[in-house]
Amino acid sequence: MGIGAVLAGTASAAIRGNTEYMPATLCIIFVVCAQMSANMYYRYYDVTHNCGNNIDEGNSSKAVREMLMHLKEYSTGMFLLAVMTGMAIITMAGAWSLMLGAFIVVAGWLSSGGSLPLLRTPYGIVCSFIFFGPVCVISTSLIQSMHEASQPLNWYDITPALYMSLAIGLMCINSTMLYGYASYYRDLRNSKASFVTLCGRRITRIIFIVNGALYTAIIIGMCYSLHLNIYSLEMTPSVLCFIIDIYIWWKMRTLPRYKDYTLIDVGNFNVLLMGLLSFLIFEITGVPDDSRLTFFGL
Repeated sequence: MGIGAVLAGTASAAIRGNTEYMPATLCIIFVVCAQMSANMYYRYYDVTHNCGNNIDEGNSSKAVREMLMHLKEYSTGMFLLAVMTGMAIITMAGAWSLMLGAFIVVAGWLSSGGSLPLLRTPYGIVCSFIFFGPVCVISTSLIQSMHEASQPLNWYDITPALYMSLAIGLMCINSTMLYGYASYYRDLRNSKASFVTLCGRRITRIIFIVNGALYTAIIIGMCYSLHLNIYSLEMTPSVLCFIIDIYIWWKMRTLPRYKDYTLIDVGNFNVLLMGLLSFLIFEITGVPDDSRLTFFGL
């Protein structure tokens, strides 16, 4: 999801001819390290507080102790790598990105740690929407757009990212719901409150397919409102991803319970596919790049 969101932000920058490969690469490294750190700490919190995910695995006390040691070390290491990458991004983006980084650290802690991690509540889908939608997509686009801009912030450059952030945010809500959908019965057994356990599997399926229709409509609306060049081509990623979501929705209805987890990777891949295809298409059809920065003399 993280890489897909960064690629979607880069696609937004490409629409206006603002693609910058070095900041985009750093953003990918940052989001991978930050997400790995958060995921490992999320697991560490689960084990130390007996939240439910580890209970059903029946690990011995020795295995749990070893797991805790490794999870804590890996989480800390990935966090430090994310901080170092973030400092490199700050030198390119300016002081505003320092405030963004502080927000990511605080919000990440509230989501995965603290007395009640938000990701362990029905509000977990909101965290996914904010992190991978507005925060990741818009900031990635701005870091590239502002790299050489005479006017640091303007509606012309930021408008594509606003549309794309809403679409990616909805897709990431769907991906997050798939995790809860696959662990629905285990979460009920362990009294874990999540969006899916709150609403039920049937309502979750309805929201899933509605989100798919919404993000498709948002991208189609973006193509028309921004008067892009080749509508039929530029709408392709969202339409293709919606078809995949229809497939996932159908499998959610028909697969046996123990196979629901197989849909998680498909949902995550769908976000990546959206970002990658959008980047490739808009890099070709967007405004020509007028950057003075070149690599290898090209």
